[in-house]
Order: sequence, then structure tokens, then C-alpha cells
Amino acid sequence: MFLLDSPRSRRALLVGLALGTLAAPAVAVSASAAADVSTLESGSVEAAAATLMGDNVSLVAATVTHGRDVQLGTFSGLALAPEISSGVALTTGSLRAADPSATADVDFTTSALTGPNTKATTTGDLGGDGSPELTALTGSTTYDAAQLALTVVPAGNTLSIVYQFGSEEYANWAEQDYTDALGIFVNGTLCSLVGSDAAGIGSINATTQSELFVDNTDGSNDTEMNGYTTALTCTATVEPGVETTIVAAVADTVDGQLDTTLLLAAAGITSTPAPATPTPAPTAPSATPTPSATDVVGAVAGASTDDPKPGGALARTGGDGEQLAAVIAGGLLLAAAGAGLVIRNRRRTGRESGA
Repeated sequence: MFLLDSPRSRRALLVGLALGTLAAPAVAVSASAAADVSTLESGSVEAAAATLMGDNVSLVAATVTHGRDVQLGTFSGLALAPEISSGVALTTGSLRAADPSATADVDFTTSALTGPNTKATTTGDLGGDGSPELTALTGSTTYDAAQLALTVVPAGNTLSIVYQFGSEEYANWAEQDYTDALGIFVNGTLCSLVGSDAAGIGSINATTQSELFVDNTDGSNDTEMNGYTTALTCTATVEPGVETTIVAAVADTVDGQLDTTLLLAAAGITSTPAPATPTPAPTAPSATPTPSATDVVGAVAGASTDDPKPGGALARTGGDGEQLAAVIAGGLLLAAAGAGLVIRNRRRTGRESGA
């Protein structure tokens, strides 16, 4: 293994390697290239982002914040093992091969994604800007960033994203700290983690987390990438029914040489179902008690003369309840006494008339 003292040195070595592959291929060539790629040159970012929405998630908006149209697009029929066979790809190179008749296609040659793997040094040096998020994450200058920003609304309190990545840096260059950078951020927080480490070439390779790594330097899988990961899933806690931001980004580090590609699975952005809303139990109507005679007397005795409502309680004429009761009782006694006098007078009149 050798060390390179500058990006210029690596560029010169890459030229030599490229010339060498003309005489003898560095890797075996796969039989066919079945993957279909459609870059944003012929499609909208909104349509591409819509393919990523899975269960319980709706798309609000999608924008490309970094990268050229050839760096982002949809793919299908990608024959990796194991694979994300369809979805959206972002790369630091180009998703398609150069068109020899296009004057604009001068800074890349072959696709960074589709196979066969014809050489170990596929490069799209596009001279593009880096990603501030990935520069902050890695502490390194970044170049040729491809970055997608989504606004989604999850139904539940978690948001999951299925992704995968691969790179030309896996052929020895990763050991020289040319590890490139990638990241998926949810509401500004890094979601793409492997344990406590950021997912990337340095944390998933032939010697670290090797169970998540597939070596393709022999060209046995139909992709240009020298190596790639198995499908990964990151999950973040979110607010149900609230707009949530997702930023997916990939960029070269140290220099703009060699390509790294981030794949997002079709229907791979999902959420848990919306929290169930409890239904209140029906309340039985309360029975209206029938007023007793005591209640009626009490209501009459305590009635206010200030009641303005028609049909209200009887007006109070003065005195308290006890005095009113005494008056009523006295009236009854007087009525009884009067009735007794009438009876006696009738009897007396009867006796006199009989005499």
C-alpha cells in the first residue's frame, strides 16, 4: 500500500490506471446491464420524490439543493445482491454514461451506477460545490455534492428510511482516507447511523461491519460500484401529522475524484400509523326528580320578590317561612272554629223551631 501526498498525485495516478485498463481490464466484466436510469434531465424532482413515499407518509415538497441533473434521478432493475432494485439515486458522478455527441458531457465518461464494472476508477469530476451539512459532519472539504431536500408529513411518531450506498473509493482508496461522505438528516439530525457511527465508507467496509458490505471489485454484480452496502434503515422520532424535513446528500471529500452513490428505496420512506383517538363513552341522561310537597312549600316560602321572569316563583309578601306557616295554621284554626259555630247555630235554630 502506498500513500499519496496530495490530490494532484492521486489524479496523476488515476490517469495511469485508466490508461492501464485499456490494455488489461482491472476487473471482470458482467454479461449485461439491465438497470434503467432516468436522470432529472428528463423528469421532475417531485415525480422522483413521490416514488419514495411508502405507508403513512405524504409528500409536501421536494427540491434539489446541490448537484446537476445528471447526478440525481430514478432507477429500476438494479441487480445487486442483496439489493434496492428501484428508487432514487444521488451520485458524485453521473448516473448515465456520457453522450459522445454532447458537448456538455466532457467531465464524465461512464455511469457511476449501472454495470458492468469496467474499471476500478470511474470518475465524474464535475467541479461542483460541496455540501455544508456533509462538510460539518466530516470536518473535510467536500465537492460535487448531490443533495435532495424533502418535506413530508408522517402519520405516526416515527419515520423510517431505507437506503444503500456504494463507491469507487472501496478499491484501496478508502485506506488512504479518501472516504467521501454521505448522510440522511431528519429535521437537521443525522439519521443514517450504524450503531453510534455515521454510516459511510469508513464505518462499513471489508474489515469494519463487514457483514453489511459487498465487495464488487471482481465485477460479479451488475453495477459499476467497486463495493456497496446491504440495505440499511434509519429511524427517527417525529411529531405525528407535522411537516418533517429529510435531507439526503452525498459528496466527494479531499478531491473531486472517484464516484460515490447513495440509493433511496422506492416506497422506502414510511411511518407508523396515526395514533388512535379514544372515543368517549356515552353518558346516560340524568333523571329529573319529582319535587315533593316539602320542596314545594320550601320553594314558596323562599321565593324572591325580585324574580323578573314570567311564571317564576310566587312573590314573597314578607316574613320568613316560619311566620308564613304560622299564619296558614292560624287561618285553618279560625276556619274550623267558624265551621263549628255554624253547626251549633243550625242545631239551636232547629230546637227552637221544634218547641
